[in-house]
Amino acid sequence: MKSWFGMALAGLVGCSPTDSSSTKLPASAADDTATASSGGDDTASSAGDSGAVIAPDDTAEECEGCPPSSVSATIALNPEDWAHDASRTRDNPLKGFMTSYLWGAPVTDFPDQLEFLYIPMKELWSESGETLDEGLEPLMAAAAERNHHVVLRVFVEYPNRPSGLPEHLSESVPCSVYTEHGGGCSPDYDHPDMVAAMVGLIEALGERYDGDPRLGFVQLGLLGFWGEWHTWPHGDWFASDATQTAVLDAYAAAFPTTQLQARYPSSTMVSRSLGFHDDSFAHSTLGDIEWFFYPRMIASEGEDRWQQFAIGGELRPELQSSVFSDDYVLGEYAQDIGECISVTHATYLLNYYAFNGAETGYLGADRDRAEAAALDMGYQFDLVNASLQLSGLDDESVDAVISLELAQSGVAPFYYPLYASLQSEGLPEPVVSGVDVSAVLPGDRIAFDVDLGRVPIEALGGPIEVQLQGPMVQDGQRVLMRTLTPWTESGEPTALQWSVGCEFGGVTHALGDAVAVPGSDCDCRCDVDGTVRDCDGAVCEASTEG
Repeated sequence: MKSWFGMALAGLVGCSPTDSSSTKLPASAADDTATASSGGDDTASSAGDSGAVIAPDDTAEECEGCPPSSVSATIALNPEDWAHDASRTRDNPLKGFMTSYLWGAPVTDFPDQLEFLYIPMKELWSESGETLDEGLEPLMAAAAERNHHVVLRVFVEYPNRPSGLPEHLSESVPCSVYTEHGGGCSPDYDHPDMVAAMVGLIEALGERYDGDPRLGFVQLGLLGFWGEWHTWPHGDWFASDATQTAVLDAYAAAFPTTQLQARYPSSTMVSRSLGFHDDSFAHSTLGDIEWFFYPRMIASEGEDRWQQFAIGGELRPELQSSVFSDDYVLGEYAQDIGECISVTHATYLLNYYAFNGAETGYLGADRDRAEAAALDMGYQFDLVNASLQLSGLDDESVDAVISLELAQSGVAPFYYPLYASLQSEGLPEPVVSGVDVSAVLPGDRIAFDVDLGRVPIEALGGPIEVQLQGPMVQDGQRVLMRTLTPWTESGEPTALQWSVGCEFGGVTHALGDAVAVPGSDCDCRCDVDGTVRDCDGAVCEASTEG
């Protein structure tokens, strides 16, 4: 005779498999077992000295398989058992300090997830059009090999360096010589050939790289000294409003997905889908001076742009070596970097010194403070609640839904689509939530369900890892949460685990275990709410006899 549930499942969390020696079989099953062990014929057996042949009991009913249980249960975990450690997120992408590998490979192991590509226009554009395969693609591929996102800026005029103007344009586009900032020759940005070339390059860049998971942010560049949209002190050399509009319109059309950033806040810039980069960070970021970065943000009503578009920039070069030192003296042009990060909601900063400065970078306490500042930038996610909903238990599987609540504890959003991904050894493949958590602002929370669907019972027997993923997260990258649970391994995604089972007759049974009950012809079953029930859903009672 067979049990309605079949073989008991073993090895689930916090539960012991049912001991077969303590499971009482129905009488007819015991008879069948005895017959098989004696080696007798299947249709007859001897009965003592009488030699009488006893026919099988054809009237005994078999225990039929039960329908799925109608019981459901929600099992919550206790967040008080969890901790939160920001150091777990040190390698999270799209945030923190960065350098440019064009300036030399780092000599330190300071954590970096971004790298800066600062490229002259002439390497990307020729008389025949774009030269991206030669000028940019190898650099993009190399960054991806390092599991980095690129922050890209193209320049035409970099003072004290060779001109970035494509050679064929130098024949038709005039330039104005200057001696300030180390000297150079500023091109006529309004010349028709110049405008056509800039717009053509922007269009080519967008067609090739918009939405490319290797490209994190694009700084507008192109116009002005260092591509910073000014020609100070020669203001009349700068591009006209018409040329600026042509460049801005080209960028907007070319990059609907990858985020763009402008150097200077203004009402014109704030009205567009742009973030900003402060390239004198902590030097002229905060304060009452009109031209400082944040006062400009306020004046242009752009102080809340960080909620949709990233804020980046460069830690002022002359401050980089001292800003984390005990000897650093605060002043009007030497500001508190932590306050600057908090107020501007900065996501990343260029900081060459952290990787190459003095051939050692930051040391000792300076290094600790620098790493803390890097962690303070951008997003941080915490898991603050989790529960498991189970229903429809049958012989082999159960419907499972995991409810999660995430909090944003950073200073900025993620800025690109981001979803919770759950995986375990018991699941055939990761299950990804359809809820985008990227727009959750600092201090806010989001709660959502991840429907695992119909899963094998044994899928609930081990830890389930939770991490965040999205189309801009590269294959070699991971977005970890700060949350550390008892089941989370060092350096691995936050893990969750539930103990599901039943206590019956002094024995612990795993979810779905067949449980033998004295006086019953058929086994009962350990249900999702921790109660042992029969096929009809009635609660089974454990024997009180010794």
